[in-house]
Amino acid sequence: GVCDGHSRSLNSIPSGLTAGVKSLDLSNNEITYVGNRDLQRCVNLKTLRLRANEIHTVEEDSFFHLRSLEYLDLSYNCLSNLSSSWFRSLYVLKFLNLLGNLYKTLGETSLFSHLLNMRTLKVGNSNSFTEIREKDFAGLTFLEELEISAQNLQVYVPKSLTSIQNISHLILHLKQPVLLLDILVDIVSSLDYLELRDTDLHTFHFSEASISEMNTSIKKLVFRNVQFTDESFVEVVKLFNYVSGILEVEFDDCTHDGIGDFRTLALDRIRYLGNVETLTIRKLHIPQFFLFYDLSSIYSLTGRVRRVTIENSKVFLVPCLLSQHLKSLEYLDLSENLMSEETLKNSACENAWPFLQTLVLRQNRLKSLEKTGELLLTLKSLTNLDISKNNFLSMPETCQWPGRMKQLNLSSTRIHSLTQCLPQTLEILDVSSNNLDSFSLILPQLKELYISRNKLKTLPDASFLPVLSILRISRNIINTFSKEQLDSFQQLKTLDAGGNSFICSCDFLAFAQGQQALARVLADWPDDYRCDSPSHVRGQRVQDARLSLSECHRAAVVSAVCCALFLLLLLTGVLCHRLHGLWYMKMMWAWLQAKRKPRKAPRRDICYDAFVSYSERDSYWVENLMVQELEHFNPPFKLCLHKRDFVPGKWIIDNIIDSIEKSHKTIFVLSENFVKSEWCKYELDFSHFRLFDENNDAAILILLEPIDKKAIPQRFCKLRKIMNT
Repeated sequence: GVCDGHSRSLNSIPSGLTAGVKSLDLSNNEITYVGNRDLQRCVNLKTLRLRANEIHTVEEDSFFHLRSLEYLDLSYNCLSNLSSSWFRSLYVLKFLNLLGNLYKTLGETSLFSHLLNMRTLKVGNSNSFTEIREKDFAGLTFLEELEISAQNLQVYVPKSLTSIQNISHLILHLKQPVLLLDILVDIVSSLDYLELRDTDLHTFHFSEASISEMNTSIKKLVFRNVQFTDESFVEVVKLFNYVSGILEVEFDDCTHDGIGDFRTLALDRIRYLGNVETLTIRKLHIPQFFLFYDLSSIYSLTGRVRRVTIENSKVFLVPCLLSQHLKSLEYLDLSENLMSEETLKNSACENAWPFLQTLVLRQNRLKSLEKTGELLLTLKSLTNLDISKNNFLSMPETCQWPGRMKQLNLSSTRIHSLTQCLPQTLEILDVSSNNLDSFSLILPQLKELYISRNKLKTLPDASFLPVLSILRISRNIINTFSKEQLDSFQQLKTLDAGGNSFICSCDFLAFAQGQQALARVLADWPDDYRCDSPSHVRGQRVQDARLSLSECHRAAVVSAVCCALFLLLLLTGVLCHRLHGLWYMKMMWAWLQAKRKPRKAPRRDICYDAFVSYSERDSYWVENLMVQELEHFNPPFKLCLHKRDFVPGKWIIDNIIDSIEKSHKTIFVLSENFVKSEWCKYELDFSHFRLFDENNDAAILILLEPIDKKAIPQRFCKLRKIMNT
């Protein structure tokens, strides 16, 4: 139901909008006209933004059908006239912004009489809006926020704002304070929080008679971008005394055009700043700072103030006498100023800030942690100290601190290690955004530890922090933590470890995904906890990461693979035995050996007529009968016998190959003994290779005795075929 059309250079409201649209944003376009039919189908519309267009005309019934509208923004357009008919059907409207248009008044009749549920209203402009009349706000009874921009206001009719019975927050943009008191008289009993903006109070004069008898309810008063003089400041102080309900005063981005000379301005009749307990000053500009007095004339006014914030105002010193006058002060914030150890020594003098509990010196000029601690020993009630964003760089081995210290902020101080300098009484410690790579301090009372944005690789040892309940250790270089580590923190309620580079191992994922109670302890779980490795799950949430079976059960997988390999080898061995694989391997090796030699040996290398292959058990017949016959034949044959002609020391396989290669023929004396002889089988193997694979007739077979056909191995298929002839 959300339609976002902002900054699209539209010059009219788009057509085709239906009842399904609940939020329509057409701001920052060039729309000039809103017609009766443009939005008539948007009956369920709740939010309409038409800010920063060029709208100069809105027809009477343009918003008539928007009975569910709760938020309407028509600011910064060109509307010169406002009509009550626009709003007559917007019964549930809660927010209306009409700022920055061209109208001079809020219409001839009451615009808002039908808007009974209105909670936030913004009207006026910086130039042409000059008049507030009694009927302008008729019908409004309660507003959470009312903003009136009337820099050039010239007419304010008394009681124009009294119809609003209660206003939580009123923002007034007034250039001159002429009508300020008149407005204040009308709202002082119905307003909680007044904010005055962009006002020059040079001519402001407070009339005691106007408010003295009024029942006031204003609790907070804010001056934003307001200019004072010494005289007008005194008038404002008078206002604090007569508007007795004011508890909090704030000056934000204000300018004091004076030299602080209040001695002649009747301050002696004012003892305190009314009932003001909280004073806040931010970005105070004093053009004549180097002529400014020491403010001693207003020291006495500060006795009841309990909380003071002076931020980003170039404060380098709080005089000792002023510190001693701040007898009720419990909270002091001097952030983003120029305080150093030298000036702090004067500010925290003896009897200074006797009840001060919280001191904030963030982003000043402090450099020595040891000296800072010593200077604050005078503050007996101090429990909370913030000295973050100072350049301490290092921490000494020992320090002195006020005895009641419970909270210390040392974040962004560029320290690289922690020592026993820290007070043992601490309950809250913040050392975020430093260069720490370890935490090994024993702090028996520490309940909260903030150590984010450092270089820690693991969680601190729980035995050092026995009562720790909150640990924030995000944005470090921690890659894992375990259930045992978390369980060791017996009182831990919150752990923020997001933004680290987690190694999503099987153990870590099993722990992180299997603990339902972990979500109650881990802050920002699961979105801020993401895997950095393994690479295939990088960037995934730890909660969603999944690893394969092989990654999580590696030992089992290795065992299974080894078993499979063993079975494969066993199967291969059985198959080799059954299918004579060994023989084929031997033949392949013989073939490779033969390939390295000439296909036919040169005739000059042939030394024998025949190589005789026989079993040792048939040696009697071979050596005494056949060899004798052939070698004594005429002409005689020269035979190669392994007993006689093999080269001693040479590998037997090489002897066999060489003898066969150097013989014209190979004689096989076949018998049962021959078939059983392994070496005879090898000689037969190689000769079988030469006989049938080289297509020569080098083999001569002699059947010494009948041989069963089954005795000849199956692999000698061609030999078996010859034996059958």
